[in-house]
Amino acid sequence: MTNEEILNQWIPYRLQAIDTLQFAWSWIGESEQQRQVDVFVDGKLKIRGNVAAIANPMIEVGIIHARALLEFLGLGAEGGKLITLKKRRPDDLAVEKFSTSTGQLSKVTRSDVLSAYPGPEEEAEQALVAIFEWANKGLAHLTTGVLTHSYTDRHLDIACRGVRALLQNHLYVKLGLNIPAPPSAN
Repeated sequence: MTNEEILNQWIPYRLQAIDTLQFAWSWIGESEQQRQVDVFVDGKLKIRGNVAAIANPMIEVGIIHARALLEFLGLGAEGGKLITLKKRRPDDLAVEKFSTSTGQLSKVTRSDVLSAYPGPEEEAEQALVAIFEWANKGLAHLTTGVLTHSYTDRHLDIACRGVRALLQNHLYVKLGLNIPAPPSAN
């Protein structure tokens, strides 16, 4: 895979999954009542179920893609704290495999994240750690699901916006490119 494919296909696809996560989270939150949804393809009913049957996979996939993008940037979580990954696997796609005329890009550090966030540092850290914990303990593995913090809708929103901002500032801007725009709201 070339760097152009990563920038023009792979990252936009994953960002779209995060945008879809935000839509689905909001959609589920519109009502505490179960609501029916029908999916039609070429005018034919293909799926009938409740909103969660459609929204839950959107949310789960978005969380996995958010984790993947954070790892691409060089971030991880350990013991409820945000960390910079120490090692990469040889086949990992990573921000540091990109370069400009001034040199190779570097992994995003915990201090990069915390200094860029306009609110309390612990809020930014917890939001990104939440993505790792939700992905690892809630989706990718069967665990007791015990998390290091009580995360909220706000953490999810901060993390989703944060992934895009980190990619913009630590990849696209440094390469002199525009990050793919999020979909327009209807």
